[in-house]
Amino acid sequence: MDKQREKGVATGLMGWVTVLWLSLMSVPAPALITGQLEKGTPRDAAWELVEKLGYQSASCDLVLLGEEDARLAYAEFFRADCGQAQLFLKFDNKPAAQAFLPMMRLLENEPALSAAIVQPIAEFSVTREGERHYCSAYPWVAGDTLEALLDKVREPEQEAEYLAGIYYKIGQLLGEMHGASLVNADKPLAELQSYLVQRDLHRANLKITPDNSIVILDIDSFTGRQKPVSVQKVFVKDFIALVFFGGPAFFFMDEPPSLSWLTVLPPVAEAMMTAYCETLMGKDQAAACVSEMVEKIVTKLWWWRQFMKEYFKNGEEERKLEKDKQNRVDGGTTSTAVKKEEEIPTIVTKEELERRLEMVFGPLRSSFLNFPE
Repeated sequence: MDKQREKGVATGLMGWVTVLWLSLMSVPAPALITGQLEKGTPRDAAWELVEKLGYQSASCDLVLLGEEDARLAYAEFFRADCGQAQLFLKFDNKPAAQAFLPMMRLLENEPALSAAIVQPIAEFSVTREGERHYCSAYPWVAGDTLEALLDKVREPEQEAEYLAGIYYKIGQLLGEMHGASLVNADKPLAELQSYLVQRDLHRANLKITPDNSIVILDIDSFTGRQKPVSVQKVFVKDFIALVFFGGPAFFFMDEPPSLSWLTVLPPVAEAMMTAYCETLMGKDQAAACVSEMVEKIVTKLWWWRQFMKEYFKNGEEERKLEKDKQNRVDGGTTSTAVKKEEEIPTIVTKEELERRLEMVFGPLRSSFLNFPE
């Protein structure tokens, strides 16, 4: 962010965003095709929507994504392959695309940012078993989700530079997104709030395109913004979700996969936080921003370790009680019908967590890290 942009953020956005959001309802909505579907089953309704968008069903293939990836089997997601055109279709019990219209209006003034957030094309209502549902269509985004990309990494140390580059772009995107609708942009970091916030960002709803661009797939958590949200709190949550949770880099496990990722985490953490703070606050305030973020993230991670320790401890105690109960039923002997106990993950010690936190965040703080008790 150059000086001219910094000045514009500090002096213009404070009033501009307020006026914009007060006037949104009087601005004509961006194009979104709407209507009613007659077919009841998800596949038939998806075919009907494809045809209403002008595609011939004879020249299209419809793929249920849950059959390609078991991780998507929890929902009704389809991909329509119609020659050169590809669509992503999803069903929901609420009109998420129509609720996203205020954000689409905001993004009209941010073309680069708009390209980084998937935009709905159409949303049709459909009645199923007496209840109204909605089928929405979006452009298909080629590439891997961040989750799938990380799952493919077999030698983390060899991919550190590439992964740091990906996370740098993620940090930039979040900084641009939060900065595009700041309220009171001249406030300190802890007081900054934004209307343009995705509140459920995780590895499965970020896609890395073939040219290494970043696209946010899920618009549902942008909807219903009644008031601005603290960007610091959201970034801390996003950082932990994207860097630590849900993959082999799980920070609290004393397991070989976790250990192999530890050398990758320092450059990844630095890249994401530096890019975010430089984009949001400007280069002259980036170091202070990063240091402040580190303190918040360390506190949150420390809390998560305590929570997980208690969670697994309680789970172990419950399994022991269940085993004792089964032994009494079997007359004091262990029944062959008793299932093999699940292996309980080993949570790192307090000293090991301190070492890992210092390893990842030590170079980023302006003073010695204060670990919570």
